[in-house]
Amino acid sequence: MNILVMGNYDPDYNRTKIILSGLQVQQQHTYTNFPIGKHQKVSDQLLKHHIHEADLIYLPPFTHHQVIKYRKYFTKPVLFDPLVSRYLTKVFDYKNVWRYSPSAFINFYRDKFSMKIADRVIADTQAHANYFTQVFGIPSHKISVLPIGFISKDFENLPITPRSQKFRVGFYGGFIPLQGTLQIIEAINLLKQHNDIEFELIGNGFEFPKALALALKKYQLQNVVFKGWVPYQQLPAAIQTYDLTLGIFGNTPKADLVIPNKIYHYAAAGKCILTAKNKAITEVFTHNHNIILTSTKPADIANSILEIKKDVSRLNRIGENAGNLMQMHYNEHDISLKFLEIAALCINSPMRQKIF
Repeated sequence: MNILVMGNYDPDYNRTKIILSGLQVQQQHTYTNFPIGKHQKVSDQLLKHHIHEADLIYLPPFTHHQVIKYRKYFTKPVLFDPLVSRYLTKVFDYKNVWRYSPSAFINFYRDKFSMKIADRVIADTQAHANYFTQVFGIPSHKISVLPIGFISKDFENLPITPRSQKFRVGFYGGFIPLQGTLQIIEAINLLKQHNDIEFELIGNGFEFPKALALALKKYQLQNVVFKGWVPYQQLPAAIQTYDLTLGIFGNTPKADLVIPNKIYHYAAAGKCILTAKNKAITEVFTHNHNIILTSTKPADIANSILEIKKDVSRLNRIGENAGNLMQMHYNEHDISLKFLEIAALCINSPMRQKIF
């Protein structure tokens, strides 16, 4: 199978990188990268040549616009991996677009039309797939679920970090609303009298200024360190220094549909994870076996941290089980094999989408 990977995509974005890394070792299949910049002009001849040579066209995350823009050229099956709904993200997660505004309308129909004209759509969770069906009317038989996963070599031979005298709780992320960093700060405040617990938050982003002000100005917390942005290559080693890792605790609709990159990375590092229970998380993980689930309430987050801290054997067991789960089913090789199964369905489907 020859796969054409095209659109305005970032090959180093986690989702795309995992799939392409896995495909590199699938010798009976090849792929061609054909990135198209946002304002780049591509000749019809070059575009048609690449499409002619391909068996399948794969458009990675965030290429909604390219699916629509180049639809008239798609003479081969089209597999679209939106990863997110722009409508859901902008209107209900970030809440920076009014629900009934022209911008909301445009994002809704960009989501709907890009998925409609693709021959098959990939979702990262079943919960997300259900959302695409319920909100945009995409037939469920047209959507395949492909989990995010992780890249094995990034989490191999991690340095062994001596256990600190303090219980280290860590988080990394983009401080977007679904991650619930403000709830995490509230929980940290409830634990500020526990001098044997220290928190480290890596990253920055949308709610970073609010989180920083809440922690340092309002509560004047001494038990949390904000590390700022850290390159991906340094994240596995940083995760290795934590006793407990924090997932997401947002109260947005999107938070109920996703298992973010960080959850797979924490698990791949063999770390115990505490995160809010949502529709998506239980598709992969099992409470008290390879993850610990709680609510989004700061008091529940704080109490869960105290309970976990008391039982080191439980913490280690859950972290080990999480690592085993990742190695067995969610490394880049497993993900690429699942991707190829979906690609074959797309190519062989008797119900191929008619563009014209």
